[in-house]
Amino acid sequence: MQNQVRTEDLATQQDSRGQASFTHGLICRFDRDSSSIRLDSVIEEVVYAATLNGAPYRDMTCSPWDVRELVIGSLYTSGRIDRFGQILKLEVDEEAGTVVAETAADAGAAGSVVDRVLCPEASRDRPIEPMLTAQEVSERIEYLEGGSELFHRTGGVHSAVMVDRDGELVAWFEDIGRHNALDKLAGWCVENEADASDKILLFSGRVPREIIARAIRIGFPVVISPGAPTNLSIQLACEHGVTLIGFAKNGKFNVYTHTARIR
Repeated sequence: MQNQVRTEDLATQQDSRGQASFTHGLICRFDRDSSSIRLDSVIEEVVYAATLNGAPYRDMTCSPWDVRELVIGSLYTSGRIDRFGQILKLEVDEEAGTVVAETAADAGAAGSVVDRVLCPEASRDRPIEPMLTAQEVSERIEYLEGGSELFHRTGGVHSAVMVDRDGELVAWFEDIGRHNALDKLAGWCVENEADASDKILLFSGRVPREIIARAIRIGFPVVISPGAPTNLSIQLACEHGVTLIGFAKNGKFNVYTHTARIR
């Protein structure tokens, strides 16, 4: 069975926060041997060609919102800036699909680089103090899994969410790429001078090494995810004093590093 998608069957919409866009289109849905035509929600994807100080920086494949925060966060997590004031120019042209960024001559930060993400050496000396109960860990992940309307509608985004010790929302960012979602959160933190050292990162996806590296760079002491970590992410979290919690779902979770933060 073949059908053409008509223009009147397509619509770009926004999520509950007015930030995210997706389209509606006709699809052919199969359930075993039977088929039906229905509307489906499809997440949007765009590509920005970014330059930094006049040279090609990277092609940024991302969701078409919070691109400014994404660029700032990418510059920060990669160590090209250490504070927002080191950005001299940042222009995002949505129509052309370009980003132009310029940084100060003395911009940059020191530390070891892990998968193009800068990990400050000072993070290795962070104190390990109780922050959450087991019940609070479960409540935080329930909040994450219930809060993304866009994911429930499209299945196409990851979330990076900052909450405080009491579970109150500080910032929530989403993107088709899990690295992008966390870079957007990093960019927001840098621009708003937000301190993550006493906050918790709720992250929707798997937690490989480059995700933990970003969490370290931003300053999070605790990362909670319903997904799986890797041996290298566990090693890096252990070395830099991060409490890494994975497979958090339905009241159960695994604490892989620095369990003293869970009281």
